[in-house]
Amino acid sequence: MAVVLTGVLTGVLVRLARPAYADLKCGDAPMYFDGGLVVTWAGPAPREARVTLTDGDVFERVERATGPGIPSDYPEKYLRGLRTSDVFNACTAWTPDELVRWQGRYGIEMEPEPLSVFDDYLKSGNTIFMALVDHPSVSDPGSFVACSLVLQRAVIVFNGGRQDLFLRSYFHSARADSSEFVNFAPGGSVHYSFRTDTAWFPLELTRFISEPSSYVELDIVTPEGFDEGLLPAPFSTRESGHTLLGGITYRVRRASAVFRIGDQRRAIPDFRLALGR
Repeated sequence: MAVVLTGVLTGVLVRLARPAYADLKCGDAPMYFDGGLVVTWAGPAPREARVTLTDGDVFERVERATGPGIPSDYPEKYLRGLRTSDVFNACTAWTPDELVRWQGRYGIEMEPEPLSVFDDYLKSGNTIFMALVDHPSVSDPGSFVACSLVLQRAVIVFNGGRQDLFLRSYFHSARADSSEFVNFAPGGSVHYSFRTDTAWFPLELTRFISEPSSYVELDIVTPEGFDEGLLPAPFSTRESGHTLLGGITYRVRRASAVFRIGDQRRAIPDFRLALGR
């Protein structure tokens, strides 16, 4: 877990913050950057993936078939005052030291347990995507100590042994006593494109979020349908339909799950669905 301490020591201001993690890790308390507030965002990407920042057009297209990306049972608390944020200053870490140094530039000290999960991702053939996300303005940023990814939203386009993964997560940033909070989400998305025979979505870091639950909504887009029985627990399918992408008509099926986060931080394996065999 990343930790930043709050207080005034020898004239230097430092802040105490609790972090939260999910598909991509959300940073700690908001930090000042270029006249505004930001949080850090980091998570695994396949080593051979082309990683770009893109607009949200694919979500709009796919949701015409599967409906709104926010589930009907999603707590109203996480929708209150929802703001759209920019993602910027993206870069890549290839080693744990590079991740630690990058987080350190923003006052974050990585703790052993989450760092070990990042290290496992690196050892298993991934890099770490890192970026900054605009945080809404608040009167006392130092009192905000937890930032959670409460909805992990993605479109997975799988065709011919290639996956195009579009990530867009919803952030909930709160004070220690939850008396004040803000909600925000990128207007665009992070796009991974890589060759694989198994559809993949990273979930290992979900165990570290601060909120009681994290919702996951994955729209799986394939030329043909797939056997629902192949879905890993606790995912189940809901809406389905068809969408046109790049001149190809695809079948779309939404896979949904809710992960209840407890004090024991039980392991949550990545989503994997064999589609190319």
